[in-house]
Amino acid sequence: MSLYQTLHKYLEPMLGERARAVLEEGLRRLQIAPEKLEAPQAEVILKRLVYKELQAKMSPGAARSRVEEMLKELGLASGSGGSAPSLSAHAQAVLADLEAGLKRFSLYLDWPEVGRLRGLIRAIKQGPEASAAGALLREGQGVLAALEERLQAALLRQTRDIAQLEASLQRVQSVGGPKVRRLENLIRQIREAHAQEALASAEVERARALAAEMRKLVESSVVQNPESEMAITLDTIEDIPAIDCPTEPQVVLKDPTIEAPVQLEGDDGFDEEALVLDLDFDALTAEQQSRIREIDLAEDARRLETLQERYEAVLGLPQVATELAALREELAAGNPLGERLAAFAELLKAAHAEALAEARVRYEWLADRLGRLELPPEKTAGVQARLAVVLETLEAGGLPQELVELERAVEGLEAEEKASREARERQARLEAALATLRTEAELAFSPFRGRPQVESFVAALLAPDISEARLQTLRQELSELLTHLAREREEESLKRMGLRATLQALPPLNGLEADRKALLSRLEEESRPLADLEAAVNRLVLQAKEVLGRRLEALEARIRKLEKTLKESLIELKQPLQVAREALAEGRLTDPSPLERALEELVAARQSAIAEELSRYEMAARSMRGLGGEALEEKVAQARACLQAGELPDLSEVHALLGRLRQAQETLRSELQTRIKALLEAYHAHKGVGGETAMRIKPLCDFLSSAAERLPRLGVSSLLEVRHALEEAERLETQLAQEYAAAQSLMQELKQADIESLLNVFEAPVQAAALVTQELLGSFQMRGVEAVALLEAGQVVAGSLPFSASSAQVVFDDLLNLAQELSAEPAQLAVISLPQWVLLLVPLKRKGLMILAEKALLSRLLALIERQREALLSL
Repeated sequence: MSLYQTLHKYLEPMLGERARAVLEEGLRRLQIAPEKLEAPQAEVILKRLVYKELQAKMSPGAARSRVEEMLKELGLASGSGGSAPSLSAHAQAVLADLEAGLKRFSLYLDWPEVGRLRGLIRAIKQGPEASAAGALLREGQGVLAALEERLQAALLRQTRDIAQLEASLQRVQSVGGPKVRRLENLIRQIREAHAQEALASAEVERARALAAEMRKLVESSVVQNPESEMAITLDTIEDIPAIDCPTEPQVVLKDPTIEAPVQLEGDDGFDEEALVLDLDFDALTAEQQSRIREIDLAEDARRLETLQERYEAVLGLPQVATELAALREELAAGNPLGERLAAFAELLKAAHAEALAEARVRYEWLADRLGRLELPPEKTAGVQARLAVVLETLEAGGLPQELVELERAVEGLEAEEKASREARERQARLEAALATLRTEAELAFSPFRGRPQVESFVAALLAPDISEARLQTLRQELSELLTHLAREREEESLKRMGLRATLQALPPLNGLEADRKALLSRLEEESRPLADLEAAVNRLVLQAKEVLGRRLEALEARIRKLEKTLKESLIELKQPLQVAREALAEGRLTDPSPLERALEELVAARQSAIAEELSRYEMAARSMRGLGGEALEEKVAQARACLQAGELPDLSEVHALLGRLRQAQETLRSELQTRIKALLEAYHAHKGVGGETAMRIKPLCDFLSSAAERLPRLGVSSLLEVRHALEEAERLETQLAQEYAAAQSLMQELKQADIESLLNVFEAPVQAAALVTQELLGSFQMRGVEAVALLEAGQVVAGSLPFSASSAQVVFDDLLNLAQELSAEPAQLAVISLPQWVLLLVPLKRKGLMILAEKALLSRLLALIERQREALLSL
């Protein structure tokens, strides 16, 4: 049985006929045939498509558990297998933490960090050398911390979404119908996922879209497509004479107690794609249009925020940055983005795809260059592991940031391969030079064999190991021995051989090689006077000593500078340098090239370590933007530029700045904790005043209350978001406190009035009741309310109306009769929509309340009526 058939067998009991469709959709997206389905692709299908299907049948947490069970049963769980045996006990414990973290975040496949963490774990399990494994483990811990920070930030935004959605639900709940039930179900699903610290992004997007459209409906109260709501159209009984408002030949009566039949099996009969409200904006007042524009602006701002988070890696591109700045200016000016937001999303998508393709090309180029290197596997294992991590990041849709560093590492390996090749060639040259030296020595010393000095030197020539320093020492010894023998025998040939040995013993020095080769050629000419040649050789030796002295001084200066930068003593370089200086003082010239190469290798190793350190600092700087991270990014960029110039940067300023930023982060966290606590205490003390301000501050306080619990785990961006919400809430709390103080003052006045009424209770009970009625009706008097009246038996008991009371009574009677025919429950409220006004009718036993107001006040009046219903029923 193929893997495709096994998957279908497992999924059919849970998904039914949808199982095959889901599998075929997964194969289509992966562009593979059923028979070619392998474990990694099957894992992707289960985690992406099957998980979403299961969410429609169970909670997100249960769906996640079921997917994990299937992965285990089918043996598809990624990261399975033992830890690398070469790791220490501590490293294995860290690796276990990374695997546990990967399991926790495994369902968030669209997060590039998840793919990167998976690649790091795989690279660690391949058993790299200790230093490379330590670097991979440290990076894995950093990626896991970034994932946790991102999840907490997303959960914080989901908390804000829940608070805003519940506030929107409270505003539109009186409308009733399938949309409200659908919104309630979505909020319930989001809350269940949130309780398990899981994200329900799709549900949040659907709920916000639905809530926004319903809020527009409530704010406008002009619905041209009433089929989606339970609406009843009646003819007017008589024309209502207008004073300041025109008449409407047709009215829309909405009864929130009359709902569509409840459908079973979890289907509320609501088609999300059919949510298109055709609003007649020409019929709306300026205030209504302004409120609807505020709703659109809030949704556009949130969608823009989501796009910025998803495509953060390409926001710095010139075209993207320019368009983003323009969109932000439009939002700041109060203009909805409309189609420009969708076009910007396409621009981001295209830019990300282009950057991803470019990164993949660079990855393949580096992998090809690495594959052509002829080096031992242990030399390339570290870079190979890093390239594997890059590939996982690319597969997850992320843009790896270390390609430049990897290119430098590959260049270093290429240089190492070149140096190794040159070393082999140099060794071959050394062996050839040693053979030549042996031949020359045998020819020159043939008359002197048997002497202890000569035999000792010949024995030294037969040693198997040879190096540049050893060859140079042998040449110097040959020169000194030939000079000594020449003095004894006064033979010109020996003197020439001694001069030749002296020249050959000189180290290769820039600027002197041409003179050395010329003198060697002149020594072969018998006609050249020996005295002139000897003087020329002595001059060249003096010049070589001067050049060598300068090179040793330059080496010493570089070592001192390096020690100052690294703040450590480089004994491994200073000791060979001291030996070379002492040899020069004794007249022996040593080749400084090995010491210079050792210095370059040390610098290259430190550059690699600093580059890795800068990558971590760069990640920390990006996470601290808004709190001073920009300055840290600038310092890191300066250090990286210094590094690319071949110098070792001093990171002391970077370390100090990072420490200050972390301290500022903790200070901000502590400050927010204190301010949130004070705000919530003030809000609980003042919220009883009610009103629009209390409704606006409530979702902010709910959000801040949840944020206070998450503060220790939040990153800088989330802390700044909390601070912004806190500042808005504090502004509203100041306004709420003023309203509360005004209400308290009014209550004191009313209490005084109640005392006076109590003194006259036996004399004027009717006046006391009238006072209560006037107080209650007065709570509905606000700017935009044209008339408020209490009716009984066709008469106005309190307040006034711009039309006859008898006409109003007829409408009330028809309302009661219609509600009795349609439902067993009595009518609670009716809304008659006119072009610029709304007429609210509230049946109250034998009485009735009638309010004529601007349409923009509809939602506020509905909420006020619900709060005052008990008091109204007591009239």
